[in-house]
Amino acid sequence: MPSIAVVALPDAILSGVLGPMEIFALANQIVETRSGRHCPVPFPNISLVATERGSVVGSTGVSLRSDQSLEECQADIVILPPVGGNVVDHLGDRSLINWLKQQQEVGTILASSCAGAFFLAEAGLLDEKPATTHWYLADLFRVRYPLVDLQPQRMLVDGGAYICAGGVMAWQDLALHIIARFCDLELAAQCAKMFVMDGTRQAQTPYFMFDSPRDDTDQSIDPGVQHTLRWMKGHYQDAVSVDELAGMAHLGIRTFLRRFKHATGQTPMGYLQQLRIEAARQYLEITTKTIEEVIGLCGYHDSSAFRRVFKEKTGLTPKEYRRRFSRLSEV
Repeated sequence: MPSIAVVALPDAILSGVLGPMEIFALANQIVETRSGRHCPVPFPNISLVATERGSVVGSTGVSLRSDQSLEECQADIVILPPVGGNVVDHLGDRSLINWLKQQQEVGTILASSCAGAFFLAEAGLLDEKPATTHWYLADLFRVRYPLVDLQPQRMLVDGGAYICAGGVMAWQDLALHIIARFCDLELAAQCAKMFVMDGTRQAQTPYFMFDSPRDDTDQSIDPGVQHTLRWMKGHYQDAVSVDELAGMAHLGIRTFLRRFKHATGQTPMGYLQQLRIEAARQYLEITTKTIEEVIGLCGYHDSSAFRRVFKEKTGLTPKEYRRRFSRLSEV
């Protein structure tokens, strides 16, 4: 029966610290109820550890008191939770990084959710291996750790000796996966039902948001490209060619394409497609318009082409997306 330690990192998101512990405790309770109190529970030792024994302040300002210091910890599975703020600010704790390396050497399974993967990567434990983290942090992660095979579309990656879960709340997926892997699928399903959680999520793509870090308000962007970006945001449903967009910017085609890519990281048509898909998502979330109406409002004339691109970008069909994310009581 594996022992589990959750690391209380400074500025940790406390749901990601306490949440997994609650799920593992529930798994123990279910087994006791099902098999009797004298039956061994799956997770007999669930502890909270920190760099040093004592209080650790989380992202909300609330303090937790750790059971053990890192040096005292002897767990089979170690979980690194999400942290708030700028994760890079927390990567300078070399005692934690060196401890993670030591844990890997003695066969401890290292698990992370959200930004916790940065600590594993900082220790070099994910080089040449698949991993995931929060989709919003993907660009930063790739820049810092180019040797890691980052797959941000995935909700969870199990590499055997390590496990990475994606978004802030993916500690739920991580905890359920650990229960399924070290106990059984039935127990994991029971925990998911008791906590009313979706235990079947495989991808983060439905949660991706179109968020270009540089847009039409950035004064460092070429004024012509700024003008074009503003036009595209207001007229994403209109048919337009690259030649016409370059003309709006008063730039030659090659110069326009180069400056547009520098400003947005995308081609003009790729950017326009992102705008259209984001608009479609909004329509599906907050209106009762039919899918065919949404397709027309977003500038698509080929229904099959729209459905193909939408599935590619979100991982769901338009109907599935509306069913999961509609903010209306009835659609």
